Amino acid sequence: MHSKKQIELFILLGIILITLNLRGPITGVGPIIELIKEQYHLSSSLAGFITTLPLLAFAIFSPIVARFRYITTMFYGLLLIFLGEIIRSYFGEVGLFVGTSIMGVGIAVANVLLPSIIKSGFPKTFGKIMSIYSLVLVISAAIGAGISVPLALSLNLGWKNTLAVWSIVALIAVILWIPQLGGRRRYKNNKTHSSASVPIYKYATSWWITFFMGTQSLVFYSVIAWFPSILMDKGFDIHFASNMTLLYQICSMPVALFAPMMVARIRNKHKHLLTGFLCLMYAFAFGVLFFCDGLWSMVIATIFLAFPMGGMFGIALLFVSTKASHPQKVARLSGMAQSLGYLIAAIGPILLGFVYDLAHSWNVPLVLFVCLTLLLIFFGYKANNSKVI
Repeated sequence: MHSKKQIELFILLGIILITLNLRGPITGVGPIIELIKEQYHLSSSLAGFITTLPLLAFAIFSPIVARFRYITTMFYGLLLIFLGEIIRSYFGEVGLFVGTSIMGVGIAVANVLLPSIIKSGFPKTFGKIMSIYSLVLVISAAIGAGISVPLALSLNLGWKNTLAVWSIVALIAVILWIPQLGGRRRYKNNKTHSSASVPIYKYATSWWITFFMGTQSLVFYSVIAWFPSILMDKGFDIHFASNMTLLYQICSMPVALFAPMMVARIRNKHKHLLTGFLCLMYAFAFGVLFFCDGLWSMVIATIFLAFPMGGMFGIALLFVSTKASHPQKVARLSGMAQSLGYLIAAIGPILLGFVYDLAHSWNVPLVLFVCLTLLLIFFGYKANNSKVI
């Protein structure tokens, strides 16, 4: 017999391994997107679709996920991530898009279920576990952004083998999750709640959280997709762009860990100030990218990008966890916020790529970025001050 603490540690290890699969396979594309475009002769708009496809998968499948057994559904989601990454790398141009879509469905499953699993499995410490979850997401994104160019170019693996490396991580997560299939815990609250019959979309709280999730995801994934290209358009090489991408991922790690904790602990009427401050750092970074071209200016912009990129998603997850009164509602709210939120986010990479194709300059997309960060301040304020459902 294993003690409760040993079981929780094993579950936490599984959660960490699953979380490692949720960002790296996506962020690993941006630094080598020019290599993919060159091989398949893709336009910027179509290349942006590579980042958009997982977001569309999140949007379509997120509302469905919470209806099934969490542990079993998570297992099949991990299998989809593994298969999608193999197909993406080794089945040609069509496989690039099909595999990315399959991978996106698997990631959608984990995105929706993990917050609810955490709240059910760690009810007394879910704030700390959510911070760990948020931190591992950023670590995953950093690894994806940091290893792509060295593996593809320095070690001559090429972009296909580089992206396929993530299938190994997915396979390890599958193996670690298998013991959960035989466990008694299903991480599903079967009690009947008085508000269970009320559709989640009828609460104003749900919409403000959804808009916040969608806008922050749009900015995040658009930066992931095009930040290296913005730097290369200013005359820097792919290695510098890769290093800057890795820099903002590394700098965002402390924020990913501590921002949700700070938001959870400070008084409610002051929470929006932290969110607003992070958004203004976004705006400052985009302003530097608009007006400046020097090396150190790019470093400064990169560091200022790091803080909101590390903190915003964790804050969105905290809204989902704290504004819902029980695990079933967490799953339903998570499903809505991620479904509609990622549908909003899916617009970003394609739209900005399309605008660049028209303008042949990143200045117009950078102005759009600033406008989005101002909108994000408003949605964060409304989400924070909405009532618990």
